[in-house]
Amino acid sequence: MAALPYMQLYIADYLADTMHLTTEEHGAYLLLMFNYWQTGKPIPKARLSRIARLSNERWTIVEVSLNEFFADNGTEWVHERIERDLAAVHASQEQRSAAGKASAAARKNRTATKAERKSSARSTPVEDALSGKPTNKDTDTDKSNTPLTPQGGNAQQPSKPASKSQRSKPKRALPVPFVQTPEMLAWAAEKAPAVNLDRETERFIDYWTGQGSTKADWPATWRNWIRRAQDDLERRGMATPVAKDPSDTSWIDEDDGL
Repeated sequence: MAALPYMQLYIADYLADTMHLTTEEHGAYLLLMFNYWQTGKPIPKARLSRIARLSNERWTIVEVSLNEFFADNGTEWVHERIERDLAAVHASQEQRSAAGKASAAARKNRTATKAERKSSARSTPVEDALSGKPTNKDTDTDKSNTPLTPQGGNAQQPSKPASKSQRSKPKRALPVPFVQTPEMLAWAAEKAPAVNLDRETERFIDYWTGQGSTKADWPATWRNWIRRAQDDLERRGMATPVAKDPSDTSWIDEDDGL
């Protein structure tokens, strides 16, 4: 199994949990955690001292302090928090893979549709005649029953513009659970490839649930949130800039006027 690219280490939590450890115990604990993350599986008890780079005599002393951070299943040491983080990273990788496949399928469908339209547009009048399609259509759109103005012209009835309430969608609270559709995942894979979707979506849900806000288009609000996260990573030099399409308005949250 390939080593994962990064490991989440919450410094404040780590220091709060390990204030009682000595310098030697800190070093051994970090080496054990790094090995656990790199291999992606529990550590065999027979290899603990070797991974911690301690003699058997020193390990016997250090083991007493470190075993509180692991669950001993008899043959291995299991670190529950790292197990949860590993599961989250693997789920995110699978989600990104599915989003990439959905994006590729969408591009393939768009390409096929464009090709079909171009093929249809190439048909000639001769082909239409051979296919039996009528070519002598009446282009006169004047209808005998259209009322006339006093000057003899056709009276055009002005259409009433739709009211704002007719144009706008009804607002509603954030739906929980908040479901990310394949189209949303494909959009994120293309527009925000550096963003951790699981973490940012969780922050998105926590924030808007706490606000108690109502929106007409929650997917657009989510896309806005994800795009801002990508922009923030780019500003801090933590992500390769993604070209922005000025015509792309799928992320705009009209409720916020963004």
